[in-house]
Amino acid sequence: MLSVDDFSTNRFSTTAENSKSQPDNPSPGRHPDLCFNDGNLAVLTGTNYFLVHQGLLCRHSAPLARIIEALESQQTRYIEGRLVLELSETSNDVYYFLLALYDGISALKYDVNDFAVVSVILQLATKFEVKHLQTDILRGLSLFWPKTLAQWEAREAMCLGPTGMYEPRKIITHPILIINLARATNALELLPSAFYDLSRSSPSACAGGYTCPLTSTIHQLSDADLLNLLRGKEHSSRFLSTFIVNELEGREPSMPCIHRMELDAARRRVCQSAFEAITFEILRDINGTICQRSSDPLFAIMDAELMQTREDPLGRPNSVLRACEFCRSEFGTAVDAAREDFWQRLPIWFGMDTGVWG
Repeated sequence: MLSVDDFSTNRFSTTAENSKSQPDNPSPGRHPDLCFNDGNLAVLTGTNYFLVHQGLLCRHSAPLARIIEALESQQTRYIEGRLVLELSETSNDVYYFLLALYDGISALKYDVNDFAVVSVILQLATKFEVKHLQTDILRGLSLFWPKTLAQWEAREAMCLGPTGMYEPRKIITHPILIINLARATNALELLPSAFYDLSRSSPSACAGGYTCPLTSTIHQLSDADLLNLLRGKEHSSRFLSTFIVNELEGREPSMPCIHRMELDAARRRVCQSAFEAITFEILRDINGTICQRSSDPLFAIMDAELMQTREDPLGRPNSVLRACEFCRSEFGTAVDAAREDFWQRLPIWFGMDTGVWG
């Protein structure tokens, strides 16, 4: 049965393929884990080979079935009396792919720790057209890179630490890696949320790329995707500005506002004053900075509603930001509609066909 340790990215880092002490052209040897004595196919990768079952590979992969059929009709190489299928991928990559075919992928968690294995399996499943692995992995990735706003909110909640600090990189893969993987595997449904996640970083950080802390490899977007990102970032900023102008600046009290008929002019403007104060807070972006979610228009729009019920440091209602219940409810409806509209526009803003979320 598959365990989490089976998918460890350094499980076989000391195999002959990686050992510097081996001769230049060593004889291939059995992979230390995935070899079946009753296997009828030797999958050769570098200096390792796997003894596996030809029928399993042919059942799940039409391209592999065609390659094997062609090999059978030729005078070809044999290892331990088995037909040899030679692949260009590394032994570790092929190991994870074959392991997924035999044992499934239920142990994968799709977080930052499992991303290397998830990436390998998805790329090989795409190359060899193993549909069920593609479907299952994309379903797992959608936990962190979803297609709906409700799923995005659930994902964002998972990124909050005990003190309410927003710490996505502790559990979620860097979006540059997701964007590049989605391009390599044509998994376009992952792109809008990944682009939006990345767009919340500064332009210089986006252009500079992501440096893997383990390998020091720098991962960058293509020039086309960097342009898509910057355009989308500008669109999302404009949307927030438009929301502030249309829904906050000079907002009139609702028809059933409890202060509407007050004789005192200052009392009549309680709800208007609250929305003016909220506008000021959003422009200052104090809550975004405190929560480490600045430059996040989707959060800022939601926060415009949440700050009306948030208590001050002493645990008391903040009357300056608090409109009456009727005005808050009407504004909440506008907030929900704006955020859904914002979410649905992401594919267009970042240069994609809206069909990726259809």
